[in-house]
Amino acid sequence: MVVNEVARVYAGALLESAKEKNILDQVAEELKSVVDLMKEDRDFRLYINVPGIPKDAKKEFIGKVFAKHFSEITINFIKILINNDRQGLIEEVFESFGELLDEEKNRLRVKVISSAKLDDSLRKKVESSLNEKFRKDIIIEEKIDESILGGIIIRIGDLIIDGSLIKDLKNIKSRLLQSKVRSDVAYED
Repeated sequence: MVVNEVARVYAGALLESAKEKNILDQVAEELKSVVDLMKEDRDFRLYINVPGIPKDAKKEFIGKVFAKHFSEITINFIKILINNDRQGLIEEVFESFGELLDEEKNRLRVKVISSAKLDDSLRKKVESSLNEKFRKDIIIEEKIDESILGGIIIRIGDLIIDGSLIKDLKNIKSRLLQSKVRSDVAYED
């Protein structure tokens, strides 16, 4: 999902506030909880997003519901989103916050797609190789896709490194179809 610039601005402000209090990871977890709750609980999502409910009632509700579980920064941040009619951006803000947090902590998220679960040695080899290339802590997110038959596909943002068997087979097929067959060669049995 492409993160919208408004969400990125809010995420940046939240990151700076959390950084000042030294609670970056805590705020990330709290924001994730809110996003998960909005996805799972239809009533909560409707209450927060319905324009007919006064903003003050929504902010009071947020304060009561999350007071014992969340930091003051997260609660106030959600109230600011409500106040500015931006609560619908919370998922995008969360994604953007995660990206900014990864930059802050010098991390790089990498999606590795393979036909079977990676064994530890291959996982460490991929991690080490990418760490050496990008000079960042690598966080591998594995996905299994049996359709690639073998090998792996590595996705780093917009960069795709395709080392899958299915890609190799398609390349061979393409080369065979493009190659010219000489007709003057005779074959005998």
